[in-house]
Amino acid sequence: MSDTPASKTISLTEINGRIDELQAQRDAALTRCARLAGEKAEIADAARILKAEVDRLRTLLNGRGGPASAAAPNDPETPLAPAGAAATAH
Repeated sequence: MSDTPASKTISLTEINGRIDELQAQRDAALTRCARLAGEKAEIADAARILKAEVDRLRTLLNGRGGPASAAAPNDPETPLAPAGAAATAH
């Protein structure tokens, strides 16, 4: 005598229903992956644009003899503007 319960038989309709559920879950996951991949691509594009803008501004400051000139142009400790300078809007 075994303590293991008898296995339940599953109908073909139940199997097909479960397959349909799994396919729907897979399709939803693929859709989400595609959306996330698109968002990642947008973020990567924005990062490239921002890096190009920072490089452009750094070049502009260096060309004017700003504090980020020849000393250490890629040093994160080098300020982009003089210490006493205040941003003004006109």
